[in-house]
Amino acid sequence: MIENRPLRVLFIAFSRSSLGHVTRMRTAAARFAQAGHEVAVAAHEEARHLIERDHLRWIGIEEIGPAPKWRGMADPAQLRAFARTRLASPAYVETSLREELRVIDGFEPDAVVSDMRNTASVAASMRDLPSFTCHNLRLFRHPMHVVLPEILATLEEVGVAPAHARKVLGDALLVPDLPLLDPLSEVPAETAALVAGLAPEIRHIGPLVPGELRDLAVDADREPLLHIGLGGSGAGNDDLLRVVAATRGLDVRTAVTLGSDGPEAAELAARVREAGGAEIDVAAFRHDTVELMARSQAAVVHGGHSSMVEGLLCATPLVFVPHSAEQHGNAARVAALGLGSVIGPGDDAEAIASAIRSALEPADPAAHRDFASLLRRADGAAAMMDLIAQTVALHRIGRGDS
Repeated sequence: MIENRPLRVLFIAFSRSSLGHVTRMRTAAARFAQAGHEVAVAAHEEARHLIERDHLRWIGIEEIGPAPKWRGMADPAQLRAFARTRLASPAYVETSLREELRVIDGFEPDAVVSDMRNTASVAASMRDLPSFTCHNLRLFRHPMHVVLPEILATLEEVGVAPAHARKVLGDALLVPDLPLLDPLSEVPAETAALVAGLAPEIRHIGPLVPGELRDLAVDADREPLLHIGLGGSGAGNDDLLRVVAATRGLDVRTAVTLGSDGPEAAELAARVREAGGAEIDVAAFRHDTVELMARSQAAVVHGGHSSMVEGLLCATPLVFVPHSAEQHGNAARVAALGLGSVIGPGDDAEAIASAIRSALEPADPAAHRDFASLLRRADGAAAMMDLIAQTVALHRIGRGDS
């Protein structure tokens, strides 16, 4: 039994391709805070409202601008060249390390947990701190199969000592899912070998369940409501309009979440209303997306990890419109389990409407509820707390300050 000693834990999240990374770190931080630990979440200014909404301490860090076009890069050479201008560029790597060291020195944590901030564990190593990375394994099929080796090359290029650079995945790589949904066996062999050579431990901890979802009954009453949200990167805008147009005539109230409240949100909202009808409920951003998911009869999502897991935890039938390799993998797995369906790029309005209609009236509602109940029992935040407490305690013994 690990001594119940309060910890100071710093969570660092990447925010510019998806807010799902921030959502997971916010969820984990909130659970740690509820257990009596001191926490802070470092992220870009755009995510501040998400973090402070849960009364958590937010620390601002610089971040690279969004670039959704990487999702369509299947050629490794093209993706490699792109990565060298983005996440693996010397300028970004050096800036990230500087920012992470600044935050670590200011907060003085016992441990660092990061989600897609690929140098945070390197910075933690430079300060002799245990660290943990949170990753979806499917991202190691694309784009991390190319990005990770390039980051290692850049760390060497900018003069980071190998002992620190090889901590890029931390003391443990934590998978916020079950092996059933995100199996290690699907990571390409060469990339799996690299990951295993860098991460002392790879552990499926289970999903990080938001507090508001843990309090909702799996069999909560459903409204005649369809929720549509294809992310805020802009990559899914054309598909969003295609899906919304196909919902005309389904006789179901529809709520659309754009996922971004930037300058183009008003224009996109007008196009959505034009496609789906003036009465459609359109919001740039919602703080109640989890509750909305739980109330909805069905949801149309892009297939990113956060929206997928939220739908499964809510027992909400899902229709996927995937873009990236990760989203295609998530969608295919959920469809294979009989808990969702996938819309293809060539599907017409009739096929899209048929898929949504089937989700609104699922053949086996009990299967969705049973899976949601099982998934909720795999409490990723509790598993994360136990592992971090153990690792910090061992680290203190090793330093002789226990």
